[in-house]
Amino acid sequence: MQSKDLRRGIVPLNDTPPQFMPSRISFLLFVVLLTGTDAFAQDSYSTGTCETPQAETMLEVGNVRARLLNNGGLFWKGNPNIYEVPAGSGIQASHAANLWIGGLVDNEIRTAASTYGPYEMWAGPMPDDDRPPTDCSTFDRFWHLDLNTENRYRVLNEGPSDEALAWPADLGAPYRELNGTDGYQPDEGDLPVLLGDHSVWWIMNDRGNVHTRTDSRPLGVEVQATAFGFNVQGDLGNTTFYRYRIENKGSKRIDSMGVSMWADFDLGNTFDDRLGTDTTLALFYVYNADDEENLSGYDSPIPAFGVTILEASHSNGSLPTDVGAHAALHATSSMAYNGSGGATGDPTRFRDHYAYMRAQWKDGAPLTLGGHGYWFSLVPTSFWMPGDPVAGAFWSELNTGTYYGEMAPADRRGLISFQGFTLSPGEWVQFTFAFVWARGVDHLDSITELRKATGFLHDNKSIILAPRTSDSPPFEDGNPSKAPQYPFWVDEPYPNPASDKLTLRASFDKSGPATVRVVDVLGRTRIEQTTQISSAGARDITLDVTSLTPGSYTATVESWSHRATHSFVVLR
Repeated sequence: MQSKDLRRGIVPLNDTPPQFMPSRISFLLFVVLLTGTDAFAQDSYSTGTCETPQAETMLEVGNVRARLLNNGGLFWKGNPNIYEVPAGSGIQASHAANLWIGGLVDNEIRTAASTYGPYEMWAGPMPDDDRPPTDCSTFDRFWHLDLNTENRYRVLNEGPSDEALAWPADLGAPYRELNGTDGYQPDEGDLPVLLGDHSVWWIMNDRGNVHTRTDSRPLGVEVQATAFGFNVQGDLGNTTFYRYRIENKGSKRIDSMGVSMWADFDLGNTFDDRLGTDTTLALFYVYNADDEENLSGYDSPIPAFGVTILEASHSNGSLPTDVGAHAALHATSSMAYNGSGGATGDPTRFRDHYAYMRAQWKDGAPLTLGGHGYWFSLVPTSFWMPGDPVAGAFWSELNTGTYYGEMAPADRRGLISFQGFTLSPGEWVQFTFAFVWARGVDHLDSITELRKATGFLHDNKSIILAPRTSDSPPFEDGNPSKAPQYPFWVDEPYPNPASDKLTLRASFDKSGPATVRVVDVLGRTRIEQTTQISSAGARDITLDVTSLTPGSYTATVESWSHRATHSFVVLR
């Protein structure tokens, strides 16, 4: 006799999926049409001849020790994988992670994505002349900054640190313009931008060589990456952050674009994981089936672990900066799959990766509500298991629905995504992901603690994601001070180029007047605007630039003794 599962057409994630029912064909065809075409269009997106990056480094900060790679991957480079929490324990909270990027160029799916290699990012920048890079070895490295080191040099008046002198501002590494002269000049007071108490910066591109993992042609993007963390105790000390600035350096627009963080968590023991999503926090997380580890791993109580999207911004201002507040609008998606074959298994080519980024299975079928998510119902959904397992709510791996019950724990992989935007040549997007670890009194209470820790990150992200200076607010036991003293900083203006409006995102350390002065290439002041800042913190200042003729300009923001200058272009 068949089981109830098979009579309902339900197949666990570890099994081969059933044939599609005729009643579902029209809906399926509609979904498949959305995924683009396999056919390669003819254009100039050739690839270079770069060697596979070999450099790696460690982010050792707070209570975490994590491996960084400049090929798009994190934590894993053969055995052992390294994402160690607590640092020094020898226990790994995650096996591997990887940045995924996908989109349509002339209606052709393009991806830069991988799991365990071959990887599809190469070290270094993209050339500005639309040619592929031919030698990336010079850039196969990482640049570290540490708050204690930088402060020691300043307090002792010893000039710039070796790290500040070597800071690759010419490659795009951010810095604070403090001496009033364009260009990075650390000997004259300019400072590299430090995030957290310790940060690591590196640069990648997806055009350095052939994409053998997904069999896709390149998107033509350059990625500037920063990993950072805080030397504190508590939730913040158990968290690491990964910011990616992704610029379209190609000659064609990327449509239906998405950015994802893929993860094979393997929380302690590899084979007893369950995954879930908290849509209110843009959090994709892993928890154990019980408080017993069958293999080398965590002692009871078992922690929970996850990745959240803290920031999503676009150079044209079209994306929200607080993804957590917008997650219910389905601006993001999450997806999980198993390590086997079939429509619900490991991705192979570009179509599979792009489908998972859009909450679709490899055969184009949508993620559906209930059960294992593969045609359990005819209700498409964007998120994997958003029900609360702590409360026993539907739909989680502990409560998948009538006739099915619990899903067996297993080795799970998955991703959280932000997709559905366009990136024209010269435009950029910026995403910040945070990997969060928390421990409660048991494996389910750890989920509750993980949510609290993630909520803390979202509530305080204006401080956490701000450039760090010697006068930045202190963090005590993972919490910001009661009355934080905000640092002064000014982000790059957007959109850039501009035509009618220009926005400057700035943080002010106190209330009072702030003046923005726009100067042309001849040094003439063309716009001067003073804004009264009512309280310390970050805010946007918008300028009307319709009176400016096309050309290059600089915008300087002054507040009390602080000043920052950025360049921008006006086009009509």
